[in-house]
Amino acid sequence: MPSKYQPQVSAWREDLHKGIYTTKSHLSNNKKLRYANDDYCEFSRSFTVMRFFFRLVTIFFSSIVILFLIFALYLTLPSILRGTKHEMLLLMCCFIGLFLIYFFFQMFLSVIFAPEDCPIRLNRKTGKVYIYDHFLLYFGSWATFTRSPLKVKEITIKEFNWADIQGCMTSVSVPLASGGMVRSYRLECVVCEPNTTKVIDHFLLAADSSLGYDEWMWINSYMAFSDNNLDAEFMPEEDFTWPIKVKWPEEIDKKSKASSLEEYQQIDAEYKKLGNK
Repeated sequence: MPSKYQPQVSAWREDLHKGIYTTKSHLSNNKKLRYANDDYCEFSRSFTVMRFFFRLVTIFFSSIVILFLIFALYLTLPSILRGTKHEMLLLMCCFIGLFLIYFFFQMFLSVIFAPEDCPIRLNRKTGKVYIYDHFLLYFGSWATFTRSPLKVKEITIKEFNWADIQGCMTSVSVPLASGGMVRSYRLECVVCEPNTTKVIDHFLLAADSSLGYDEWMWINSYMAFSDNNLDAEFMPEEDFTWPIKVKWPEEIDKKSKASSLEEYQQIDAEYKKLGNK
């Protein structure tokens, strides 16, 4: 049976229940909780395991590959211009080389300018959800090949209503050469038009190598003001953090911390008034 939320997200596995899961069992946040109080909480969505040394290794590897490919093109282009019997083969290799340079250059810039995290904020007093997004979060999609490398610094902030958000589990299996399969799981949130199952947007909540619903269950209980069994331990601080920090825009930062819908509307009106000046 397909997902009731259409169009269905890629690699869909199941639709998730939305609501309080339990008032008895301890609900873990998988050490993804950045902050929480009675008004709002903030979850980490650092899926790429972009730790300090991993970034440095990726930057170094990308640099070596780019320099090697540029040197190879430098040696190959004169032969093509002079004309040889293998001209078409060399020309094809040059096109492949240019494509690989573009790909690794994009990866190089993305890793440098990616923020230390791409969190999600959920305000239960206003019923609003805020997504802090960077392109690296979806690195590997078709946009990798179509998006300009000059846009790697862009941060996208999206605001949704919690009432319009539903959860889905997706999974991808990869066969091993030695036999067997490796399966990865992703908690996707789909955003539907109000009071419908028509999907208008979606975003990634969590990814893991094992099937788990921890973050989704924790957030559902928190948004329903059911705090008794919630793990309130914040995520551990890293010994090394990347210089590109998470910085919410001032307007979004204030809205996401509002203690009531009335306060949210007041902040929204103030910034709209400033924008009209």
